[in-house]
Amino acid sequence: MTPTLLVVSGLPASGKTQLGTQLAAHLHWPNVTKDDYKQILYEGLPDLTNAQSGPLSFRLMYHVAGVTLAAGINTVLETHFYLGLGEKNIQALAQAHGARLVQIFCHAPLDELARRHAARVASGLRPHIDHASLDHYNLPAHCCHTPLDLAAPLLRVDTTQPVEVAAIADWVRSAAWSPVD
Repeated sequence: MTPTLLVVSGLPASGKTQLGTQLAAHLHWPNVTKDDYKQILYEGLPDLTNAQSGPLSFRLMYHVAGVTLAAGINTVLETHFYLGLGEKNIQALAQAHGARLVQIFCHAPLDELARRHAARVASGLRPHIDHASLDHYNLPAHCCHTPLDLAAPLLRVDTTQPVEVAAIADWVRSAAWSPVD
């Protein structure tokens, strides 16, 4: 059986974690998200720096996704990938496990992303994940301003509008079996 790797991408606060979590539950697929691993790293190693936790959490995320794909399990992979680097890692992961790639790109206007992020920072629920210094208006070019170049079916989701998880899940199932344009 050929597994599907559903990549959920977008800028910070674009709604990718919420959508990825909902889709994983709806599809009954594991949800592999970098923020979960980053949080675990900080809980076990509180003196870890951001420069250390980011690369380590990416490595853990790709490793866990590789384990699920190797078992033939369809998998959701979600984070704010870096353009130019994310594609190489995702394509290598899919190729190593013979997985079909499908991508969902979450987006919203920058003003909305900044508002959402400020609310997260103010909540204090994820102090090692949500940083007050993040400036959505000056994010580097390698951030996920656009979808990843994966040569895979792509659905753009405007998260300022109501999201129909069941309809998106149907699209994912259909796209996983469609030839790439």
